[in-house]
This record gives sequence, C-alpha cells and structure tokens, in this order.
Amino acid sequence: MKRSLHLAPAVALLTAFWFLSVLHGSINPLFESSDEFWHIGMAIHLARGGDLPVQQPGVKTPWRQEGSQPPLYYMLLARLTRALGLPLEDYDQIYRPNPHVVLGDASQISNRNQTLHGPWEDPPWRGALFTLHLWRMISAMIAMVGVAATIAWIRLAFPMRPAWALGAGLLMALNPMFLFISASINNDVLVNALAAIALYWMFRIWRVGLRPLEMIALGITLGAAALAKLSGLLLWPLAGLMLTVRLLRDGPPGPRYLRLLIPFTIAILLCGWWFWRNWALYGDPTGLSVMLAIVGRRSASLTDLIREWEGFRRSFWGVFGGMNVVMPGGIYSVLDAFTIASAIGFLGFLWRSMRGNAPRWPWLVALGYKGLVFLGVLRWTSMTMASQGRLMFTALGPIALILWVGWEAWASRLRIPALCMAVRALPPVFLGTLALLAPPLWIAPAYRPLPLPSAEEIASLSVRTDAVFGGKIRLLGLRAGAEVVRPGQTLDLVLYFEALAPTDRPWSLFVHLLDELDIILTQHDGYPFQGLNSTQELHPGQQWKEHVRLRIPRAAVAPTPLALAIGFYDLQTGQRFPIDSDGRGQRSGDHLRVIIGRLEPVPSEVPNPLDARFGGVIELSGYQISPRRARPGEAVRLVLYWRSLRRVAEDYTVFTHILQPPDILWGQHDKPPTPPTSRWEPGKIYVETYTLTLKPETPPGFYEVEVGLYDPETGQRLRREDGEDRVLLSRIRVLP
Repeated sequence: MKRSLHLAPAVALLTAFWFLSVLHGSINPLFESSDEFWHIGMAIHLARGGDLPVQQPGVKTPWRQEGSQPPLYYMLLARLTRALGLPLEDYDQIYRPNPHVVLGDASQISNRNQTLHGPWEDPPWRGALFTLHLWRMISAMIAMVGVAATIAWIRLAFPMRPAWALGAGLLMALNPMFLFISASINNDVLVNALAAIALYWMFRIWRVGLRPLEMIALGITLGAAALAKLSGLLLWPLAGLMLTVRLLRDGPPGPRYLRLLIPFTIAILLCGWWFWRNWALYGDPTGLSVMLAIVGRRSASLTDLIREWEGFRRSFWGVFGGMNVVMPGGIYSVLDAFTIASAIGFLGFLWRSMRGNAPRWPWLVALGYKGLVFLGVLRWTSMTMASQGRLMFTALGPIALILWVGWEAWASRLRIPALCMAVRALPPVFLGTLALLAPPLWIAPAYRPLPLPSAEEIASLSVRTDAVFGGKIRLLGLRAGAEVVRPGQTLDLVLYFEALAPTDRPWSLFVHLLDELDIILTQHDGYPFQGLNSTQELHPGQQWKEHVRLRIPRAAVAPTPLALAIGFYDLQTGQRFPIDSDGRGQRSGDHLRVIIGRLEPVPSEVPNPLDARFGGVIELSGYQISPRRARPGEAVRLVLYWRSLRRVAEDYTVFTHILQPPDILWGQHDKPPTPPTSRWEPGKIYVETYTLTLKPETPPGFYEVEVGLYDPETGQRLRREDGEDRVLLSRIRVLP
C-alpha cells in the first residue's frame, strides 16, 4: 500500500506527460519539427528495404545529414513498420516541401511552414499519415520511458529526498520544448531516454555493487545510446569513472578489475560495427567529417557562440517549428529569472551540503554529466550552425534536478507552510500552463491561413487593380500599412486575390519593393495562403488574402518614391505569368507595378545613416553612392562616413567591392584611410571617398556593394556584432 502511494504521483505525472505529448503531436503538423522531414526520410528509406546509405556531399537525398547519424532509431521504426505492414505507399503525395520556407526567423508572418498543408492532413488519418502519426506516438512513448527512468535514478541517488525525483520529473515532463521534441520523429527522443536509463543503471550499480545483471544491463544501454546518436558516447567516460570508483570502495580490486570490461565489451559488440563501417567508408569512425560536409561547416569563435546564447536559452524552453515559431518575449524573461534564481539557490544549497555530511558523489555525477554534455554541444555548435538548447536534453534530468533543488532552497526559507508549498509549485504550474497552451496559441496559428476576405473588405480596398495573371489569378487589390516609411522599418501589405482557373503546376507569388531606379530594396516570394498551399489546389472563384511583410534594409538610400512589382513565376523554369488585363496599376508584361508610398531618410548628421560597428572599435555611420545605375567600364563614386568608437592601435585598410553573389568581383577599391585608423580620435567622423570602376565585361543586372575593414598584414577582417565581416550598402544596377 505504501509503495502504491509513492508510485501514484509518478504515474499521474507520466499520464499528464503522455496527454501533453499526444496534444503536441496532434496539433503540430507533420514535418514541422526541427529536421523532422530528414529523420522521416531516413526511416522511410530503411522501411522500404533500403540499405544504410553511403553519404556523398553534394548529392541530394531524402535524409540529407541524418544518413550520417547512428541508425538505431530509424532501424526500430523501419522494423516495426515492416512487421506491422504499416502503409507508406502514398508518402510522396503527402510530403510537399515549401521551397520558400524561412527557417530561424520568428519575425516572419509567412513561409514559416517547411511543407505544404491542407485538408488531406485532417483526421481520420489513413495511409502514410497514419504511419507517421503512429511514429510520433512511439516517440512519445520512448520519451515517457525516459521521464520514468529520470524519476527512478534520482530516487536511487537521493533516497532520503523522494520529493526531488518528482519535482525534477515535473520540470522535465512539462518543459514545452521537451514535449515538442518528444512528440516528433527525431532520434533525439531515443538517445535522451537511453541517457536517463543509463544513469539509472549507474546509480543502481553504485548502490548494489558490480553485479552481473546490472553490468549487462548497463552495457546494453551504453551500446544502444551510442547507436542512437553520437552524444550517447558521452555516457561512456562517466560510466567508466563511476564503476572504477565503486570498485575501489570495496577494497583492493585485484582480479575484480576484469568486471569493468563487462559493460564496455557488450556495448562495443552492439555498436562497434557502426564505427568500423564509418572508418571503412570515410576514414572517420564517427562519420562527422562527411556529415559536416553535407550540413555545412563553420569555425565559430567564443564571441560567435556568446552572440547565439539568447537563441540557445530560448530553444531550451520552447522555439518551435523550424526555429521560427516562438512564445511571447515576456515568457522567456520569466523563465530566465527562474533559471537564475534556481542556479543561485542551488549554489547556496551545494555550499551548505559540502560543508556538512551530505553525500557528494550524486552531485558530482549530475554536474559532471551536465558539464560533459554542455562541452559536447559547445564543440558541435562551433563546427556547424546548431545553437539549440534542445541539444542539452540528453542531460535534461540533471538540469531539471539542479533547477528544482535550487528553487526549493528558496521556497524552504519561507516560514509559512502553505506559502512554502505555493512557491514550490509555481515553476511546474507555470510550465504546465505553457505546455498546455503552446499548441493551440502559438504553434497551430503559425500554420493557419488568414481568414477568407469578406465582400466588405474587398469593396473598401484602398488600391484596386483587378490585374489578371495568365488568365488564372486576379489581383483584386491591396492595402498598405503606411504611406511613409524609413530604412530599417517594415512595410506590411495585404494583397487580395481570386482564382479564375486551375493551374497545371505550382506558381510562386513575388512582391518586389522598388525605389525610383527600379532597384529591388527587398522582396517576398511564396506560395498562396502564407505559403501553406499550392496554386494547384485553388478552385475557380476562390478568394484569399496574403499578408506580406517587407523589411526595408537599414542601408536603403532615401528619399525615394516606393513602388511594388507584383507577379507570379514558375520556380523551376523562371517563367512568369503574363498580365492579361490590369486596372489602376501600370502594366509591364509579366508584372504589375503599383506606386504605394515614399521612403524618407532617418534624421541624422550624415546621409543614409548606419550603425555598422566593426570589432567594437569603428563604426560606419553613413554613406553616399552615385550613380546607382551605370554601364560597364563606368565608375561608381562611394563616400563613406566613419566614426572611431575608441582608440585603435592598428592601421586598418578599407575594402569596397561591387559584388555578384556569392563572391564574384566586378569592381573594387581598397585603400587605408587618411589619416590612418590608429590616429583617429574617438567620436570624430572621418569622410573617405572611393572610386569603383566596373569591369568592361560586367554583364547587366543588379549588384551588391560591400564594405568592411581588414588588417593588411594578416588579411583578417574585422567582424561586426552580428558575426558578419562586411556591411551591404545599396544595390546598383548595371545597364547593357
């Protein structure tokens, strides 16, 4: 009876976790979790009888970098799918990538979806939809096992503190991001659970000794963790250290040292083939070299990682979709405050514990493993763009324990028992509320099109056009959020459309914001319904509206009138719809041009003001450029306004380039300023003029103008606060 009473809260917690994970998995559309479509592609390849892929950089595959991952998670899904005869035949019909998706930018109001969505996804699920949702439920079940294992190992580590296990379990199970990942198809789910199970067996062995059953179980878990994801290998040194110390506690080890070989021998037998395969194929047992070649390599400095710290913190608690769906900013501030308070409380608790007779080894293990995982994540994110807090979830149990104990340390100071209990309950109640509200309030709306326009809306449009594109789509008109904007601001538009006839292929909408020279300042490209659907799904007479947000570059030249160029094009061929008829706008063959307002300069002592800071020591404060339309062989004059922020010891050289992305130069003028930067006075503005002559063979088109500074002795460029080593100014147009 007593055991049942102890189990009841844990069972209730696991039940709540299951409900919330199913809620997340049901509301979040398929393919809209981080890299989920690549994980699905790998599992489907194996389920259809494919062999483990040989990764080749530059070759497009349905699994991309996930083909370099240890394959246990995908193999389990594939084996289960084949054993149950689960359907996948129609997968290619439901997986429809959005070619215009914008990942990692939560300010976007369209193109947040990684794939197209529609009524074909609604329940009841059949065919591949059923199979994929079942895979999500299997992931949730695996994650639930991980939560249970976390509660169990904390109970083993701190038997006199059973409330710690439940409290840490609550912080783990109610973390919105952990629920989001747990309810998706992602190999993180398996390695997170196996890490918790491995910690359970380690603490079990610490309690009962190096008995064969526990050692075999630990070996199986270590091998499975390494075969689920490379981060599972971080458990191995921790296990080796714990087993060695436990062995020495029982006296001189003697032949008992051989027992240490049991778990690692079993683990190597389970996963060694994978690392041998990688060595044979790529000359790298981890396979990381080819994985980085596919996903993209970088060499990030500590400054770069610190700059990404905010996104890392936020994505520990909840950044959904393709890292582009967030909760309100105030929520992250509350969670930051909770984290800081808990960390301070934990340090105080740890100090008091170390001075007393409390056991130290469980904390050494928890803190050591958390540190190992953090160093591993730090190393990985320094090699590729992956600064996501969810990568810490293999150590989520120790992190949740530290947060709970730290928070409880503050709550226990309160003398009123009822107040103490209320304060202790605040974090899980807050997280539980977020976990419950995140799917309907923030996730689902990101993939919901705007409401259909009413007749009153269309009748009251500020700009009517009635332009018809290719006889298929009519632009009824538009509304602009403002008539006067400034560089650095956003311009919101709402465009109203009507389908006239079916299309035989998907067409993309383009909206270009033009200045007086028809230079494109910024643009939007996307499929209809905020990028959620294809023109092939439209039916005649259907009306809809598109909310378009255009972010005007800070470096845009002002003043200038603003116009829109609107049209449709085929992404595969570049072909545009011709305009059959137009209304108020000016027809120009394959796009509609509409005057909508004016760009006014930001008030400043220099023209076209900027705040581009290089190395924290020099600022490009503004610039002038003329002409912005030129012909091959002609010169473009660039005037730069520099400001020294503090004394500089080095003499830097300024580079100015006319650039065809990504790196073809058609004009260049590099020179050191006069006086040299080492003699610049802080706060003073220095004006420098540069002449960039276009090469005679420069083809017509639009070109970027980039500016920066470098050390002439090393060639090392100064970096800006955002990590870039240049600033892009106004585009120029080269005429035939």
